[in-house]
Amino acid sequence: MNRYFYKGIRFKMSVLFSLIFMLINLAFGRVIYQYFKNSYVENYNKYLYSRGQAIIDKTEINPDVIALPDSGESIRVFYHLNEGRPKIVFQSPGTISQLNVPYRSGITDSLGQYGIYLKKENYDGRPVELMLTVSDQSLKQRLAKFTRLTIGITSISLIISSLLAFLASGWLLKPIRSIANQARGINTERLGERIKSSETHDELQQLSQTINEMIARIENEQQARNNFFAAASHELRTPLANLRAQTEFELMDRESKSDRKLLSDQLTEISRLQSIVEQFLLISEFNSKGITLIKSHVDIIEQLLKVFSRNQPEADKRNIKYNIHFSEEMSTFELYADGSKMELVWQNLIYNAIKYATENTILVCKVKTYNGQFCVTFENSIARESVEVYELRTPFSKGSGNTSGSGLGLWICNEIVQAHSGQMKLQSEKHCFFVTISIPI
Repeated sequence: MNRYFYKGIRFKMSVLFSLIFMLINLAFGRVIYQYFKNSYVENYNKYLYSRGQAIIDKTEINPDVIALPDSGESIRVFYHLNEGRPKIVFQSPGTISQLNVPYRSGITDSLGQYGIYLKKENYDGRPVELMLTVSDQSLKQRLAKFTRLTIGITSISLIISSLLAFLASGWLLKPIRSIANQARGINTERLGERIKSSETHDELQQLSQTINEMIARIENEQQARNNFFAAASHELRTPLANLRAQTEFELMDRESKSDRKLLSDQLTEISRLQSIVEQFLLISEFNSKGITLIKSHVDIIEQLLKVFSRNQPEADKRNIKYNIHFSEEMSTFELYADGSKMELVWQNLIYNAIKYATENTILVCKVKTYNGQFCVTFENSIARESVEVYELRTPFSKGSGNTSGSGLGLWICNEIVQAHSGQMKLQSEKHCFFVTISIPI
């Protein structure tokens, strides 16, 4: 269960429904309780009245004839003298002797006794008076039992209503969860998909249509961006190629050391711009139709040596040496892959290793075959103890330092390697940074 389930709409709906039901139930329960309580007390009073009437009907004075009460009942039979003093004819022992005579006939409740007071006119004009009482414990116990029963029924109904509210809210939120699951599966590679919606003409249909409209806008904006990248990259390719050719031609004719250094620096910047243009073209290809691989048998060793040689001037500027090691147990030097894209992988990895390595260090490259995998590992020294490698696989993320870059190199490498069913592993520890490429042979 989610640890923050209490923040969910389902839980809040259940609590709200339960509170409303509890308030309504308490209000109606109180009314019903008072109704049944009053009805029970009224019936009990009628029973006492009938018992008192039966006793007083059988009671006579001069001669005295007293109808005895049943077990648990107490009576006081009396009449008033002419001077107004009561004359007790018969009185049961117990608490009834402490009770005062009420002012009028009716129910009395005092000193733990519950009873009735009646009068009957005698033949000589003096009324016979009767007080019939019983212990109020029986009435209180029955009322308490009824109260507990009412509370129990209310509590059980509240629990059942809460459970039903929780289940009902889950059923009501099921379409929203379905929309959320469908939306979660849509990413930049699946913008052509839409949320399935039914013609229910309710808020859920409105929500689905709103999300679909948002996805459509994102898809259109991404398509426009991809088209811009592709168009801009294609337009920049030719001028950069011409500029590179002219710079190389001028570099061959110049003998001045300062001129050659200036042209060499310009040639390095042109190469960097060409690399960025190629990366933008790949990005537009990734986003529009995925990676298209044109595979052939490629000599990886020849590719690596070519790329290392291409980056030698940059390595010389920072006094970084190469240490390339090929395992003697390699079964093959060839890999069935897209040669141009794999060369871009080596170019990005070697260029990054040179750019972020500390000066006057060694860039190590180890090549081997292991368990049917062609493995290439690059190792370079870095200034920091370690770096966070997780974000380096995301686009436009850069390593620490003041060097420039687009932040796309490692992301593009990862996409290309995964398209070849391979894996790119990044690791950083003890002032070293490791990149290992593993591709099935």
